[in-house]
Amino acid sequence: MTNRQEPVTSIARRLIDAFAWRETPVGTFADASGWWHDPELLAMLGPGLGGLHVDAAPTLVVGVETRGLVLGPITALYLGIGFVEIRKDRRIVGDAQRPADDPMLRAHTPPEYQDGGLTLVAPGRLFRPGDRVLLVDEWLETGAQASAVRRMVTEAGAEWAGAAVVVDACAPDVRARLAVRGLLVEDDLPA
Repeated sequence: MTNRQEPVTSIARRLIDAFAWRETPVGTFADASGWWHDPELLAMLGPGLGGLHVDAAPTLVVGVETRGLVLGPITALYLGIGFVEIRKDRRIVGDAQRPADDPMLRAHTPPEYQDGGLTLVAPGRLFRPGDRVLLVDEWLETGAQASAVRRMVTEAGAEWAGAAVVVDACAPDVRARLAVRGLLVEDDLPA
């Protein structure tokens, strides 16, 4: 079932059991809604994700909308550190309407399988030099959004601590470049 080197943990087993692939008229999608429905599993996700990069001693967690806004805060709470939301540009008031002392960080992603590219934004004032920033999300495959977030972190003068994800579906070079660690690898999921 898996090409893992280490045994599947209890949280991984719960994640696998609560996951399903769903067929729709436009294709197959990963249905992770069971992860959010199970209160015991939801309570395990903050410690599980936070524990993946404890060696990096993160001082700030970031999450990209949508599911990063679910997983990021529970991970930050577990670690006892703050959280910053990364939004997709379509929902942010333009910089012309923002105070001059509150500039937004922006980073663009190349086109991916889900969209034609995105602009990610976050308030620059929430990142401080010396912050060690951990990205938290449910799935990482191409690394496009994570790479954009890493550019924002660097632009703010902070340090990249890595990415903690529920499902690591990325290539080895992406995993190494972005310091990705997952609770599962994609091969762990049922076919």
